[in-house]
Order: sequence, then structure tokens, then C-alpha cells
Amino acid sequence: MLRYAQPPLASDERVVFTQRGYIPAGESAFSVSGALLILTTERLLFAPVRIWGIRSFFEPWVRAKSMDLRNVTSVQPGSGARLTITSRFGATVSFCAILPTGPGLVWQVRDAVPYRDETVRRIRQASRVSGPGSSAADAGGGASN
Repeated sequence: MLRYAQPPLASDERVVFTQRGYIPAGESAFSVSGALLILTTERLLFAPVRIWGIRSFFEPWVRAKSMDLRNVTSVQPGSGARLTITSRFGATVSFCAILPTGPGLVWQVRDAVPYRDETVRRIRQASRVSGPGSSAADAGGGASN
């Protein structure tokens, strides 16, 4: 039923980590579009969700949030399962992690905090960005996918 429109990878690029989630509407906890965060050896990609294989109106917008890991300057955990990624060009992407299995409903974000922490840790490690955050993210806690 749910599929992700994953972008093509370069021949020498490999996927390191993935996390299901959604792009929130501003500062609210509500979803604008479901997405799969894909951390590769070179980039941070966002693959839009497709329900029953149908393209979403938001697909180009979700894909445009992707960035080269060399451009990541900050990865910060936020409230609930939200994390914020900032690039050296001033672009900011908010992403809310959801549970790796099940329907991934918005109100389950409280249960997804360990997945947010692991996502923050993995992106920081891959982009070599450090910063203050939750102790679990800094210490490498949380769960992996």
C-alpha cells in the first residue's frame, strides 16, 4: 500500500540508514507529506511516500529537501520526534520520525523519540557535525533501522 519514490543513487553511493517519517506543517505536529529519510554515503535524501503507487502533489517539494552531506551544518533534536537539519546555504528541513512498523500515525511521534535520537546521531556522524542535543542522540542511544 505505501511505497516510497526513492531517488536513484550514484554508482559508488550506498544507503547507510533509513527512517520513516513525515515533513511537518510549519511548527505544528501535523503532516504535510510522508517521507523516507535516506542517509547515504554522500547525501541526505527525502523520498516521498506514494499511497497505492499514486504520485503526490508534494513529491517535488519533498525531493527538493535533499542535500549533500558536506552542506549539513547542524542537526538538532526538537520536541516530540522532530529534528531540524540546517545547510550551509541557510535551508532548514524539519522532519518527524515515526515508528518503523505499523501505520505511522501522527500521534505516535511520542513513541518515536528514540528513532529521532538515532537519526540525529547517524546524520551527525555521517556529516561530521556535532552540537548540543538530547543525551541519547549525543551518546549514541536510540534504536536503529
